Amino acid sequence: MTTPTPLGFSELLTRSYSVFVYVLSISLCFVSVRSSHIRTGDASYPQAANGQTFPWNKMRLPDSIIPVHYDLLLIPNLTTLKFLGSMNIEVYVQQETNTIVIHSKHLDIAKATITNLDGTSPPKVLQVLEYPVHEQIAILTAEPLVVGRSYIISFEYTANLSDSFHGFYKSTYRTKDGEVRVLAATQFEPTFARMAFPCFDEPAFKAHFSVRIRRELKHLALSNMPILKSLNIEDNLVEDHFEKSVKMSTYLVAFIVSDFTSISKMTEHGVKISVYTVPEKIEQADFALEAAVKLLDFYEDYFNISYPLPKQG
Repeated sequence: MTTPTPLGFSELLTRSYSVFVYVLSISLCFVSVRSSHIRTGDASYPQAANGQTFPWNKMRLPDSIIPVHYDLLLIPNLTTLKFLGSMNIEVYVQQETNTIVIHSKHLDIAKATITNLDGTSPPKVLQVLEYPVHEQIAILTAEPLVVGRSYIISFEYTANLSDSFHGFYKSTYRTKDGEVRVLAATQFEPTFARMAFPCFDEPAFKAHFSVRIRRELKHLALSNMPILKSLNIEDNLVEDHFEKSVKMSTYLVAFIVSDFTSISKMTEHGVKISVYTVPEKIEQADFALEAAVKLLDFYEDYFNISYPLPKQG
């Protein structure tokens, strides 16, 4: 009987490497087949909340459509702790598609429509599918959207003010007399603008924003930009229109409805800075205002970069 010759280290290493490469090749072939199936097969797409197939299976939004301008109306009710929303998004088509995927979280969308930017066609009602796992909705159009054209997508929806400090949330403070007062404020960073309005809630999808807020006379409304005008809607209801914002990401949008009071001062470079506080503590706001004015002037001079907005606070 012949005794097998022991393998040398180099030969053993070579054979082991060959077996490893062979097994790895088989594995890669298997993974490649599965990946191809996942990209093309119906099973790759999840189910929407209504049981239909949701037409997008990635966490990141597609870039076939990009936002240009949001026109947003919000009507918060600080008694019922709910709010109504009405919004028009101007979008630009980069690739032909009949599916628009954007973010939405805890919003009850009652209606969605689309029309040409020039208004030559009547608004068409759209089907909306929701996939809560990715906090996305898909708006389905009957005909493909044309590359190079702009459209207006409109939404009407309702939601509850959030109980957390995310999205459009409810907050309270107590007066000296023990009265609890309610206000509504926002915290959208990093991914909570979708809790206040349907949007492309990723930093790369920058756009301009025009915000309108309807409030009671006893309250005031604030947003990123100065108030352009205020309209009396009813005896006790005012609608504040804010100037169009600079181009920015959704997480930078901010607004608040409260009964706060403020003091203001202009910087040497012409920027209005305001400090807001509950009415009973307005006398404590002077130090914060003086510090903010001096700091903004210092940093503008130090970096030789102008503050990009007409106001702060």
